Order: sequence, then C-alpha cells, then structure tokens
Amino acid sequence: MRLSSETKTNRMRIKNYKIQFFIIIELLLTTVTTNLYAQLIISNPVNNQVFQRDNNGFANIAITAYAHFSYSRIEARLIPDQTNSHNGQDFSFTSDQIKQGFLNTTLLAETGWYRLEIIGYGDKGIVDSTSIARVGIGEVFLVTGNSNAMGLIDLGAKNASDQVVSFNALNKTLNPENITIAADEPMQMPEYAPITAKSNIFPSGETSWYWGELGDMISKKMNTPVLFFNAAWAAANSENYRDAASGKDAFNIYVGKYWPNRQPYSNVVNTLRYFNSSLGLRAVLWSHGENDAQLNFTEENYFNNIKTLIENSRRDSGYPTSWIIARNSVSYTLPNPPPAVKNAQIRLSALPNFNTYAGPNLDTVQIPRPSQGHFENITSGKQGLTLAATAWNRILTDSLFKSVIPLQPKFTIHTGLVPAKVFPGASFTLPYNSTGFAPNNVQAELLDETGKFVRLVGTGSGNVANIQIATDIPDGHYRIRLSAINPILPGSISGLFLVNKNYNKIEFINTIAARKADNSIIVSWHVAANPLLKKMVLQKTVDGEIYSDLASFDAQDNKINSHVYSYSDDNVANESFYYRIKGEDINGEISYSTVLAILKEGTPPNFVVFPNPVTQQQFYIRPDRIETDIQCSIFDIRGREHPIVVSDSEIIGLLSIRPVHNLPTGNYILKIVTDSGITTQLVIFL
Repeated sequence: MRLSSETKTNRMRIKNYKIQFFIIIELLLTTVTTNLYAQLIISNPVNNQVFQRDNNGFANIAITAYAHFSYSRIEARLIPDQTNSHNGQDFSFTSDQIKQGFLNTTLLAETGWYRLEIIGYGDKGIVDSTSIARVGIGEVFLVTGNSNAMGLIDLGAKNASDQVVSFNALNKTLNPENITIAADEPMQMPEYAPITAKSNIFPSGETSWYWGELGDMISKKMNTPVLFFNAAWAAANSENYRDAASGKDAFNIYVGKYWPNRQPYSNVVNTLRYFNSSLGLRAVLWSHGENDAQLNFTEENYFNNIKTLIENSRRDSGYPTSWIIARNSVSYTLPNPPPAVKNAQIRLSALPNFNTYAGPNLDTVQIPRPSQGHFENITSGKQGLTLAATAWNRILTDSLFKSVIPLQPKFTIHTGLVPAKVFPGASFTLPYNSTGFAPNNVQAELLDETGKFVRLVGTGSGNVANIQIATDIPDGHYRIRLSAINPILPGSISGLFLVNKNYNKIEFINTIAARKADNSIIVSWHVAANPLLKKMVLQKTVDGEIYSDLASFDAQDNKINSHVYSYSDDNVANESFYYRIKGEDINGEISYSTVLAILKEGTPPNFVVFPNPVTQQQFYIRPDRIETDIQCSIFDIRGREHPIVVSDSEIIGLLSIRPVHNLPTGNYILKIVTDSGITTQLVIFL
C-alpha cells in the first residue's frame, strides 16, 4: 500500500509525536538480570566541574544525589586519578537520608582530579553504583574585557589539554541589526568539557583564544585543573561598562545602537552570581583598553569608569572578587598610544585596599599588531596568542596567588526530590538542605529540558520551598534550581518532571521500579513530599484490568520530606504482569501511579502492536532499549494519516498509542521510525 505524504491543512500537530526516553525498564523473568535502570542519580557535581581551591590547596565538593531504592547502606568515595597524589575521601550517608532517598553532603579535597562514586548496598546481595568521572579542585577564572579578550575564530587558537575546561556554550546572539543580544536573567545549567580550539567559553568567549594555552601553562606549573569563564564583549569601551553597571543600556558607537539588557555588564555580574558563587573564583582577569586609547579617553575617564565597574560588580553580585588588571592599549591603528589608558590601568591595580592586582603588560606583545587588530598565531610567523598567554603566565605565580584571596562558597544548597508529573497551575512543596551557613531565603527557578531559565516559580525558607507552576507553562519536561537570594548562590538542579495540561492531579511518586533478586521481585517507589498523603497500597495484575492488593503502607514522614518504600513480591511466575500504587490522601481522595510493566522475556516482541485487534481505541508497543528517538504515525488503507497521541509515561516500559479521534472499524497501518530504520505493520480496529 502506498502511504500519502500530502500535507493536510487541518492536520493536527500531534502527529509524528517524538519521544525522548529517560527511563526504560526491562526485566527478564527467566534469568538473573543486572540493574538496567538508574536507582542512584548524582545531580551535583557534574562531569569536569572544577571547584576553586583555597590558598592551602583545599575546597569542598558539594554532593547532591537521589537514591530511588531502599538501600541499607550508601557510601560516597572520592578516588584520586593517576595524576593526583593526594588522599581520597570516604563517607557514609545517614539512615535518615537513605530513607528519604535524598543524599547530600560536602567532602573536603585537595588539589587535583577525582572520580566521585556512590555505592548503594541492599538486601539479597544487591549492590548498585553510579559515578562522575572527573571532579576537580583547582583554579577558576573569569575573563572579561573587549574582543581581544573574547576571542575570534580562525586566528590560530589551539586545543588545550584535558586539564583545562570550560562550559562550551554561548548565551548571546547577533541580531539582524548587528547588535549582540544576551538576556539579563538566571544563567543556564552548565556542562563542562576540555577546551578545544573551537570551543566557546561561556557566556560570551569565542574559541579557546589564548586562554586555553594559558590554562595549560598554569596546570603544568602548579599541577592543577583549570576552569575558565569568559564574559568579554566585542567593541565595549570603558564607558559602556560603566553605563551598564550603573543601570543604563550601553551605546555601541560602531553600530549606532544600544546593547539591550545592560550588556556587557549583565554577563559579568550574572556569571559571578550563577557560577563563581558556587564554584569559587581566583580572580577576574581584565584585558581591555584598545578601544579607549583609539577614542582618546582621558586617564580620569578610564580610571573612574573601570573603578565603577569593579565596585558595582561586587555590590550587585554580593561577592568581594579580586581583579587582575592587564596593561593594554596598543592596537593596529595605534602602535604607540598616549599613556592615558595605561596609566589608569596601573593606578587601578595599585589602589590601596581595593583588592586589585597588576596583570601583564600586553602592550609589548606582537608589535605591530596584525591588520585585523587582534593577537594571532600566524602560520610560520609570530605566535601572538601564545605570547599573550605567556605574558599572563609570568604574572600568575605562586607568590601572587598567596596575596589574592580566592572566593569560595560559604554554603551549598541541595535541592530535594520533585514529583514525576504536574499540571499547569499546580502547587507543591520542595524540600532542600544546606551545608555550611544556611541561607535565610531561596527562590525557585524553573529550567526547561535543555537547562535554560524559564521563569521564577516560588520561594522558600526553613528547608521547604513552595512551588507554584504558572497556568500558562507549556507542556514539557522541566527542572527546578533553588538559589539563595541575597546574595544569589545557586544550588543543585532537580531531576526532570513533566508538566502536562491533560493532568488534573500531581503524581508525587517520582519513580517506581522493580528488579529481580533471588526468586523475588523487589518493587520500590520514591515519593516526593506530599503533606496530604495518608497511605498507599501496592497492587498487581496479570491481565491489565483486575488489580489485587499486595501490601498497604502508611505514609512515613512524607509531609515535608521524600521517602523510599519497597516490597518484596515472592509470588512470581514466568509471565508478564503489572504493578501500580494506589494512594489515599487525608481527605479520602484516591489516585494511582504510573503502571510498571514487568514483561516476560520476548513477550511481546519489540515494536509489535498489542492487543491486536484493538478494541478500546488504545494499543501498546514495547520499544527497544537502544532506541532513543521514536516517531509513530498511523494511516488508513487510503493513505490518509490520522492524528495520534503517543506517551511513554502511562506504563513504564511501554509506549501507549491512541488516536485523537475514534477510528472506525477497519485496517490501518502503523509506521514506526527509529534510528535503525522504518517499519510498518497492520493494526486492526474493531
């Protein structure tokens, strides 16, 4: 049969629904299986993250994790890598944290890279583990200035070693009017990776520039990991930084338009708030001045403008950051500039009790400058980027670092367990813990599935945040980050939860899972804080319709805390069956969890429709675990496509498929597109 590809004007957007799987359960009842699903999840730290060390070489690593299984013991280990001669750390979580399934602590470690491993020990020989491959204690820097600090592509930037990392992303775009746009809002969730020549350095650094080379030099000299952020901004002069730091939009004289959102200042202060506050910071590296020399800024102009920038960044971020100020005023058009800018930079770096320090003299590097106006590693010629990195490296010495007191976080915030599913307009409580000095108040920031900020959704104090999901939030997966308010210090980021307008109840059971142990099936479920919960009943069915009660559980400390429950089902036959949790709240209202499918090996085969014929306008398929993207569509025998709803959240381990409009009796073709190819099969509707 030929399937029509003609686009219909009235075709609904639901067609070809794309599914992203984050949990797939497959349990083979005829063999002993390993744990195919994540029962231990580390939310903080993330891979390649570096914490700023103190002047004795130590820092705390903040750990937040979730344990979805009922373990009797859980341990954390920091294991030094082969280049790290320092001691590791071992830690055991408390019984209360294990019962809540909400693990949080800080571990003190010395300079170097570590592997973080968390191991859970359960009954019947069950041992689970999860890990973060690399977590570092080292040096963290924020670069800012103009384009010769930001970096430009195709000017000879080099790869760095794996000792030097960044967040490879940008938060800026160039609009059609040639104005750079970046939002003034809470910054996105990071992912860190070793710097390559073409890496971005968040939030606005383009290419590794010479910072990757500098990081390698520091790493080799001090045997330490290095992390860079880069908030430099092309074409920004000192007046632009002063105006933006003073609450005004800055004017780009080269384009004749204003940069919106108080840029370039907002990127500087928000990086301090949302990254350096929780990771720490050795210093801001200030590399700037060519524009001002060309524009004939006076010494007092430049001095006062940058002094205002530094003072206001400290005030607005709430952190007394150190600044290291390079001497920089030479350009291609001005190889011998008047001394005004240079003198102002020298004065800034020598101000008594101002926590500023003298950086390198970049006016001696690559003179004359290339015609494009920036440092450049010229093939078979002068290596300007390398020379600039070398100049900074000569300044950044052990003796300077002893004088520069690094910023380190005074406390950490650990975000608790979220419900699995909510609806627009829903409200719920979210527990959190803090280590170190406890913040008075926190704000809840909603992040989308990619980690970008959406909006504020609540506030909290006393280890409980009150979350209110707005009624106009689009359907999708989201996370929550809790941040201290004054000053801003972000905490760990929650797991994903689903917002869907078709729900009218919150599903507080974050995870329900099962595993084979000896001749039993251990069912475990992790319940988010639910002040109304009274009791739960674990139910089981073999036909998918008639459920029987297995065991009843009273709510245990679930008003403001999460809790892990489990049950060992010893009545296990070699057949497919299903579990669910029936919940009852203190008002007598009944709710049911997502169904957990335990499927007999090979039954049903992957991607085979059942039941078939379809009698209830809904059918299922069992996806292959290795497939991550699946698109489904259904056609009648004339080739007309009918809109469908596809869900991976109704029965864990299966996809449910139902037509938006009831289909008449007849034969239909289901088309399934995966990474492996396209398949079709006949589906009969009765």
